[in-house]
Amino acid sequence: MLLREWYGEREILITGVTSQLGRNLLEKLLRSFPGVKLHLIVRTRDGVEKDDRVQKSIWSSPGFARLRQERPDAASCIKIYEGNLVHTHLGLQYYEQKALANVSIVFHVGGDPACLLEFCEQLPNLRAVVVVDELLRCKEDQIIENHMGHDNFPTDLRLGIVRLPPVAPALREPMPGYVELLKAPTAVMVGAGYVLGRSDFPVEIVPIDVATNTLIVAAWDIGQRLVPLYYNASTIECTWEDIVHKGKRGCNKYRYPSFGLQGITSSIILHWLIVTVFEWLPCLIIDVIFWLFNRRKTMLQEHNRVRGLLKDFESVTYRTVQVERHRINELALKHLSPEELEMGPLYPEPMDLETYILCAAAATRKYLVGEKNLTIMQCFMPTVLLLAFISCYFAFYHCQSK
Repeated sequence: MLLREWYGEREILITGVTSQLGRNLLEKLLRSFPGVKLHLIVRTRDGVEKDDRVQKSIWSSPGFARLRQERPDAASCIKIYEGNLVHTHLGLQYYEQKALANVSIVFHVGGDPACLLEFCEQLPNLRAVVVVDELLRCKEDQIIENHMGHDNFPTDLRLGIVRLPPVAPALREPMPGYVELLKAPTAVMVGAGYVLGRSDFPVEIVPIDVATNTLIVAAWDIGQRLVPLYYNASTIECTWEDIVHKGKRGCNKYRYPSFGLQGITSSIILHWLIVTVFEWLPCLIIDVIFWLFNRRKTMLQEHNRVRGLLKDFESVTYRTVQVERHRINELALKHLSPEELEMGPLYPEPMDLETYILCAAAATRKYLVGEKNLTIMQCFMPTVLLLAFISCYFAFYHCQSK
Protein backbone atom coordinates (compact mmCIF):
# COMPACT_ATOMS: atom_id res chain seq x y z
CA MET A 1 0.00 0.00 0.00
CA LEU A 2 1.25 3.47 -0.87
CA LEU A 3 2.47 5.72 1.91
CA ARG A 4 -0.30 8.34 1.52
CA GLU A 5 -2.99 5.68 1.35
CA TRP A 6 -1.70 3.89 4.43
CA TYR A 7 -1.67 7.06 6.52
CA GLY A 8 -5.07 8.11 5.15
CA GLU A 9 -7.21 9.35 8.05
CA ARG A 10 -5.32 7.68 10.87
CA GLU A 11 -5.10 9.04 14.38
CA ILE A 12 -1.52 9.56 15.58
CA LEU A 13 -0.09 10.11 19.05
CA ILE A 14 3.15 12.14 19.34
CA THR A 15 5.30 12.66 22.43
CA GLY A 16 8.21 15.10 22.60
CA VAL A 17 6.54 17.46 20.13
CA THR A 18 8.17 20.54 21.71
CA SER A 19 11.64 19.27 20.74
CA GLN A 20 13.27 20.34 17.48
CA LEU A 21 12.64 16.94 15.88
CA GLY A 22 9.11 16.76 17.29
CA ARG A 23 8.22 20.11 15.72
CA ASN A 24 9.55 19.07 12.33
CA LEU A 25 7.60 15.80 12.52
CA LEU A 26 4.38 17.64 13.45
CA GLU A 27 4.76 20.08 10.55
CA LYS A 28 5.51 17.33 8.04
CA LEU A 29 2.57 15.14 9.07
CA LEU A 30 0.07 18.00 8.91
CA ARG A 31 1.32 19.24 5.55
CA SER A 32 1.82 15.89 3.78
CA PHE A 33 -1.12 13.89 5.19
CA PRO A 34 -4.12 16.24 5.47
CA GLY A 35 -6.46 13.46 6.60
CA VAL A 36 -4.65 12.54 9.82
CA LYS A 37 -5.69 13.58 13.33
CA LEU A 38 -2.88 14.24 15.79
CA HIS A 39 -2.88 13.81 19.56
CA LEU A 40 -0.07 15.58 21.43
CA ILE A 41 1.13 14.88 24.98
CA VAL A 42 2.48 18.18 26.37
CA ARG A 43 3.04 19.25 29.96
CA THR A 44 2.89 22.70 31.50
CA ARG A 45 6.41 24.06 31.92
CA ASP A 46 7.76 27.18 33.62
CA GLY A 47 4.23 28.42 34.10
CA VAL A 48 3.35 28.13 30.39
CA GLU A 49 0.23 26.07 29.76
CA LYS A 50 0.24 23.20 27.25
CA ASP A 51 -1.88 25.04 24.68
CA ASP A 52 0.26 28.15 24.86
CA ARG A 53 3.43 26.09 24.41
CA VAL A 54 2.07 24.65 21.19
CA GLN A 55 0.46 27.85 19.91
CA LYS A 56 3.21 30.37 20.71
CA SER A 57 6.43 28.40 20.45
CA ILE A 58 5.46 25.90 17.73
CA TRP A 59 2.48 26.92 15.58
CA SER A 60 3.56 30.59 15.40
CA SER A 61 7.21 29.81 14.64
CA PRO A 62 8.85 30.47 11.24
CA GLY A 63 9.12 26.73 10.69
CA PHE A 64 5.31 26.54 10.38
CA ALA A 65 4.96 29.49 8.00
CA ARG A 66 4.68 27.22 4.97
CA LEU A 67 2.04 25.08 6.68
CA ARG A 68 0.05 28.14 7.78
CA GLN A 69 0.02 29.33 4.18
CA GLU A 70 -0.85 25.98 2.57
CA ARG A 71 -3.25 24.71 5.27
CA PRO A 72 -4.56 27.55 7.45
CA ASP A 73 -7.01 25.14 9.14
CA ALA A 74 -4.38 22.51 10.01
CA ALA A 75 -4.48 23.39 13.73
CA SER A 76 -8.01 21.99 13.90
CA CYS A 77 -6.51 18.51 13.37
CA ILE A 78 -4.57 18.74 16.66
CA LYS A 79 -5.74 17.69 20.12
CA ILE A 80 -3.47 18.56 23.07
CA TYR A 81 -3.41 16.67 26.38
CA GLU A 82 -1.74 17.58 29.66
CA GLY A 83 0.46 14.59 30.52
CA ASN A 84 3.79 13.35 31.78
CA LEU A 85 5.78 10.51 30.25
CA VAL A 86 7.09 9.23 33.60
CA HIS A 87 3.61 8.72 35.09
CA THR A 88 1.34 5.71 34.81
CA HIS A 89 -1.04 6.06 31.86
CA LEU A 90 1.07 9.11 30.93
CA GLY A 91 -0.72 11.11 33.60
CA LEU A 92 -3.90 11.20 31.47
CA GLN A 93 -7.42 11.30 32.86
CA TYR A 94 -9.66 8.29 32.21
CA TYR A 95 -11.79 10.09 29.61
CA GLU A 96 -8.59 11.25 27.84
CA GLN A 97 -7.36 7.67 27.65
CA LYS A 98 -10.67 6.70 26.05
CA ALA A 99 -10.26 9.53 23.52
CA LEU A 100 -7.05 7.86 22.30
CA ALA A 101 -8.72 4.50 21.59
CA ASN A 102 -8.54 5.00 17.82
CA VAL A 103 -4.84 5.86 17.76
CA SER A 104 -3.06 3.54 15.32
CA ILE A 105 0.42 5.14 15.15
CA VAL A 106 2.60 6.37 18.02
CA PHE A 107 5.77 8.45 17.60
CA HIS A 108 7.97 8.74 20.69
CA VAL A 109 10.52 11.44 19.93
CA GLY A 110 12.31 11.85 23.25
CA GLY A 111 12.65 10.63 26.84
CA ASP A 112 12.29 7.29 28.57
CA PRO A 113 9.81 5.15 26.60
CA ALA A 114 8.97 2.70 29.40
CA CYS A 115 5.63 4.20 30.52
CA LEU A 116 4.64 5.03 26.95
CA LEU A 117 5.17 1.45 25.74
CA GLU A 118 3.15 0.17 28.68
CA PHE A 119 0.37 2.57 27.72
CA CYS A 120 0.56 1.50 24.07
CA GLU A 121 -0.30 -2.08 25.01
CA GLN A 122 -3.84 -0.97 25.89
CA LEU A 123 -4.51 0.77 22.54
CA PRO A 124 -6.83 -1.60 20.63
CA ASN A 125 -6.21 -0.24 17.11
CA LEU A 126 -2.45 0.21 17.32
CA ARG A 127 -0.55 -0.63 14.14
CA ALA A 128 2.91 0.86 14.72
CA VAL A 129 5.03 2.38 17.47
CA VAL A 130 8.20 4.25 16.48
CA VAL A 131 10.74 5.14 19.18
CA VAL A 132 13.70 7.46 18.55
CA ASP A 133 17.06 6.39 19.94
CA GLU A 134 20.57 7.85 19.72
CA LEU A 135 22.73 6.12 17.14
CA LEU A 136 26.03 6.91 18.83
CA ARG A 137 24.92 5.69 22.23
CA CYS A 138 26.10 2.27 21.05
CA LYS A 139 29.71 1.81 22.16
CA GLU A 140 30.76 -0.64 19.47
CA ASP A 141 32.77 0.40 16.42
CA GLN A 142 30.19 -1.37 14.25
CA ILE A 143 26.52 -0.56 14.81
CA ILE A 144 24.28 -3.27 13.40
CA GLU A 145 20.52 -3.10 12.95
CA ASN A 146 19.48 -5.85 15.34
CA HIS A 147 21.36 -4.70 18.44
CA MET A 148 20.03 -2.26 20.99
CA GLY A 149 21.22 -1.07 24.37
CA HIS A 150 17.74 -1.77 25.80
CA ASP A 151 16.62 -5.19 26.98
CA ASN A 152 13.16 -4.19 28.22
CA PHE A 153 11.35 -3.42 24.98
CA PRO A 154 8.15 -5.48 24.72
CA THR A 155 8.15 -7.94 21.83
CA ASP A 156 4.36 -8.06 21.47
CA LEU A 157 4.16 -4.54 20.00
CA ARG A 158 4.65 -3.60 16.38
CA LEU A 159 7.68 -1.62 17.38
CA GLY A 160 10.25 0.22 15.30
CA ILE A 161 13.39 1.66 16.84
CA VAL A 162 14.93 4.43 14.73
CA ARG A 163 18.51 5.30 15.63
CA LEU A 164 19.47 8.85 14.72
CA PRO A 165 22.90 10.49 14.64
CA PRO A 166 23.06 14.13 15.84
CA VAL A 167 20.48 16.23 13.99
CA ALA A 168 21.57 19.04 11.63
CA PRO A 169 19.63 21.84 9.86
CA ALA A 170 16.95 20.89 7.35
CA LEU A 171 17.94 19.81 3.88
CA ARG A 172 14.64 20.88 2.25
CA GLU A 173 11.70 21.03 4.64
CA PRO A 174 10.12 23.17 5.83
CA MET A 175 12.73 25.29 4.03
CA PRO A 176 16.39 24.67 3.05
CA GLY A 177 18.78 25.09 5.96
CA TYR A 178 16.05 25.85 8.51
CA VAL A 179 17.16 25.59 12.13
CA GLU A 180 15.48 26.61 15.40
CA LEU A 181 18.16 25.88 18.01
CA LEU A 182 21.94 26.16 17.92
CA LYS A 183 23.19 22.61 18.36
CA ALA A 184 26.72 21.30 17.90
CA PRO A 185 26.34 20.13 14.25
CA THR A 186 25.06 23.58 13.28
CA ALA A 187 27.85 25.29 15.24
CA VAL A 188 30.43 23.29 13.27
CA MET A 189 28.76 24.00 9.92
CA VAL A 190 28.50 27.78 10.42
CA GLY A 191 31.98 28.20 11.93
CA ALA A 192 30.85 29.30 15.39
CA GLY A 193 34.09 28.00 16.90
CA TYR A 194 37.26 26.03 16.25
CA VAL A 195 36.69 22.27 16.44
CA LEU A 196 38.79 19.58 18.10
CA GLY A 197 38.51 16.32 16.16
CA ARG A 198 39.77 14.17 13.30
CA SER A 199 39.27 15.98 10.01
CA ASP A 200 39.56 12.74 7.99
CA PHE A 201 36.83 10.90 9.90
CA PRO A 202 33.41 10.47 8.23
CA VAL A 203 30.57 12.69 9.41
CA GLU A 204 27.70 11.19 11.42
CA ILE A 205 24.96 13.81 11.32
CA VAL A 206 21.54 13.80 9.64
CA PRO A 207 19.42 16.70 8.32
CA ILE A 208 16.35 17.02 10.51
CA ASP A 209 13.86 16.55 7.67
CA VAL A 210 15.61 13.34 6.58
CA ALA A 211 15.30 12.13 10.20
CA THR A 212 11.58 12.98 10.14
CA ASN A 213 11.06 11.15 6.84
CA THR A 214 12.79 8.10 8.32
CA LEU A 215 10.34 8.05 11.25
CA ILE A 216 7.33 8.35 8.93
CA VAL A 217 8.49 5.57 6.61
CA ALA A 218 9.52 3.34 9.54
CA ALA A 219 5.96 3.53 10.92
CA TRP A 220 4.57 2.57 7.50
CA ASP A 221 7.01 -0.35 7.26
CA ILE A 222 6.54 -1.66 10.80
CA GLY A 223 2.77 -1.44 10.41
CA GLN A 224 2.97 -4.23 7.84
CA ARG A 225 5.14 -6.55 9.94
CA LEU A 226 4.75 -8.51 13.18
CA VAL A 227 8.19 -8.25 14.81
CA PRO A 228 10.21 -5.33 16.20
CA LEU A 229 12.64 -3.79 13.71
CA TYR A 230 15.59 -1.45 14.08
CA TYR A 231 16.48 1.26 11.57
CA ASN A 232 19.74 3.21 11.39
CA ALA A 233 19.04 6.55 9.73
CA SER A 234 21.21 7.75 6.85
CA THR A 235 23.86 10.41 7.27
CA ILE A 236 25.64 13.06 5.23
CA GLU A 237 28.37 11.27 3.28
CA CYS A 238 31.46 13.42 3.72
CA THR A 239 34.29 14.06 6.17
CA TRP A 240 34.62 16.79 8.79
CA GLU A 241 37.23 18.42 6.58
CA ASP A 242 34.61 18.64 3.82
CA ILE A 243 32.18 20.34 6.21
CA VAL A 244 34.79 22.89 7.30
CA HIS A 245 36.25 23.53 3.85
CA LYS A 246 32.94 23.87 2.01
CA GLY A 247 31.46 25.88 4.84
CA LYS A 248 33.87 28.77 4.30
CA ARG A 249 31.62 30.38 1.70
CA GLY A 250 28.68 30.36 4.05
CA CYS A 251 30.78 31.57 6.98
CA ASN A 252 32.17 34.46 4.95
CA LYS A 253 28.76 35.53 3.66
CA TYR A 254 26.73 34.86 6.82
CA ARG A 255 29.33 34.93 9.55
CA TYR A 256 28.31 33.74 12.98
CA PRO A 257 28.81 36.59 15.51
CA SER A 258 31.76 35.18 17.38
CA PHE A 259 35.50 35.76 17.11
CA GLY A 260 36.16 32.10 16.38
CA LEU A 261 38.14 30.84 13.42
CA GLN A 262 36.59 28.14 11.28
CA GLY A 263 38.63 24.97 11.25
CA ILE A 264 39.35 21.60 12.83
CA THR A 265 42.49 20.04 14.30
CA SER A 266 43.39 16.91 16.21
CA SER A 267 46.17 18.71 18.09
CA ILE A 268 45.02 19.61 21.60
CA ILE A 269 47.82 22.20 22.00
CA LEU A 270 47.04 23.94 18.69
CA HIS A 271 43.35 23.88 19.47
CA TRP A 272 43.93 25.40 22.91
CA LEU A 273 46.12 28.18 21.47
CA ILE A 274 43.66 29.11 18.73
CA VAL A 275 40.68 29.09 21.08
CA THR A 276 42.53 31.16 23.69
CA VAL A 277 44.00 33.77 21.33
CA PHE A 278 41.28 34.13 18.71
CA GLU A 279 38.14 33.30 20.70
CA TRP A 280 38.45 33.71 24.47
CA LEU A 281 40.81 36.72 24.55
CA PRO A 282 38.85 38.90 22.05
CA CYS A 283 35.60 38.12 23.89
CA LEU A 284 37.28 39.06 27.18
CA ILE A 285 38.50 42.38 25.75
CA ILE A 286 35.02 43.25 24.47
CA ASP A 287 33.43 42.44 27.83
CA VAL A 288 36.04 44.55 29.65
CA ILE A 289 35.21 47.47 27.35
CA PHE A 290 31.52 46.94 28.07
CA TRP A 291 32.23 46.82 31.80
CA LEU A 292 34.08 50.13 31.60
CA PHE A 293 31.06 51.74 29.92
CA ASN A 294 28.60 50.04 32.29
CA ARG A 295 27.14 47.86 29.52
CA ARG A 296 25.96 44.28 29.83
CA LYS A 297 28.74 41.75 29.20
CA THR A 298 27.65 39.18 26.58
CA MET A 299 30.59 37.97 24.49
CA LEU A 300 32.21 35.62 27.03
CA GLN A 301 28.80 34.19 27.78
CA GLU A 302 28.26 33.44 24.09
CA HIS A 303 31.80 32.04 23.80
CA ASN A 304 31.20 29.67 26.73
CA ARG A 305 27.90 28.53 25.23
CA VAL A 306 29.46 27.64 21.88
CA ARG A 307 32.47 26.00 23.47
CA GLY A 308 30.20 23.90 25.66
CA LEU A 309 28.36 22.63 22.58
CA LEU A 310 31.58 21.81 20.73
CA LYS A 311 33.16 20.21 23.80
CA ASP A 312 30.29 17.75 24.12
CA PHE A 313 30.49 17.10 20.37
CA GLU A 314 34.10 15.87 20.52
CA SER A 315 32.79 12.36 21.17
CA VAL A 316 31.40 12.54 17.61
CA THR A 317 34.24 14.33 15.79
CA TYR A 318 36.82 12.03 17.41
CA ARG A 319 34.99 8.78 16.68
CA THR A 320 34.54 6.68 13.57
CA VAL A 321 31.96 3.91 13.33
CA GLN A 322 30.67 1.51 10.72
CA VAL A 323 26.89 1.61 10.53
CA GLU A 324 24.58 -0.85 8.80
CA ARG A 325 21.75 0.85 6.94
CA HIS A 326 20.32 -2.09 5.00
CA ARG A 327 16.67 -1.52 5.95
CA ILE A 328 16.57 2.16 5.04
CA ASN A 329 18.37 1.48 1.76
CA GLU A 330 16.00 -1.39 0.95
CA LEU A 331 12.94 0.74 1.66
CA ALA A 332 14.26 3.52 -0.54
CA LEU A 333 15.26 1.26 -3.42
CA LYS A 334 12.55 -1.42 -3.43
CA HIS A 335 9.42 -0.38 -1.55
CA LEU A 336 8.90 3.33 -2.13
CA SER A 337 7.95 4.88 -5.46
CA PRO A 338 9.99 7.76 -6.91
CA GLU A 339 7.11 10.11 -6.08
CA GLU A 340 7.14 9.01 -2.43
CA LEU A 341 10.89 9.43 -2.20
CA GLU A 342 10.56 12.89 -3.70
CA MET A 343 7.97 13.72 -1.06
CA GLY A 344 10.24 12.48 1.72
CA PRO A 345 13.83 11.46 0.89
CA LEU A 346 15.46 8.96 3.25
CA TYR A 347 19.04 9.99 2.57
CA PRO A 348 20.63 13.34 1.82
CA GLU A 349 22.39 12.21 -1.36
CA PRO A 350 22.88 13.43 -4.00
CA MET A 351 23.32 16.88 -2.51
CA ASP A 352 25.37 20.01 -3.00
CA LEU A 353 27.15 20.19 0.35
CA GLU A 354 28.34 23.76 -0.13
CA THR A 355 24.84 25.01 -0.95
CA TYR A 356 23.39 23.10 2.00
CA ILE A 357 25.84 24.72 4.43
CA LEU A 358 25.27 28.13 2.85
CA CYS A 359 21.52 27.76 3.47
CA ALA A 360 22.19 26.62 7.04
CA ALA A 361 24.43 29.64 7.66
CA ALA A 362 21.79 32.00 6.24
CA ALA A 363 19.02 30.44 8.36
CA THR A 364 21.22 30.55 11.47
CA ARG A 365 21.89 34.24 10.89
CA LYS A 366 18.19 34.96 10.35
CA TYR A 367 16.62 32.94 13.15
CA LEU A 368 19.28 32.46 15.83
CA VAL A 369 21.59 35.48 15.80
CA GLY A 370 20.94 38.58 17.85
CA GLU A 371 21.59 41.77 15.90
CA LYS A 372 23.40 43.25 18.89
CA ASN A 373 26.07 40.54 18.93
CA LEU A 374 26.38 40.75 15.15
CA THR A 375 26.98 44.51 15.28
CA ILE A 376 29.56 44.09 18.05
CA MET A 377 31.46 41.49 16.08
CA GLN A 378 31.44 43.47 12.84
CA CYS A 379 32.51 46.75 14.46
CA PHE A 380 35.09 45.50 16.91
CA MET A 381 36.56 42.39 15.32
CA PRO A 382 39.57 43.98 13.51
CA THR A 383 40.47 46.13 16.52
CA VAL A 384 40.04 43.35 19.06
CA LEU A 385 42.04 40.83 17.06
CA LEU A 386 44.83 43.40 16.74
CA LEU A 387 44.77 43.99 20.50
CA ALA A 388 44.79 40.25 21.11
CA PHE A 389 47.79 39.82 18.81
CA ILE A 390 49.66 42.66 20.50
CA SER A 391 48.89 41.23 23.95
CA CYS A 392 50.20 37.81 22.95
CA TYR A 393 53.29 39.36 21.38
CA PHE A 394 54.20 41.29 24.50
CA ALA A 395 53.47 38.29 26.70
CA PHE A 396 55.80 36.17 24.57
CA TYR A 397 58.46 38.90 24.55
CA HIS A 398 58.24 39.23 28.34
CA CYS A 399 58.73 35.49 28.76
CA GLN A 400 61.70 35.50 26.42
CA SER A 401 63.36 38.43 28.26
CA LYS A 402 63.24 36.48 31.50
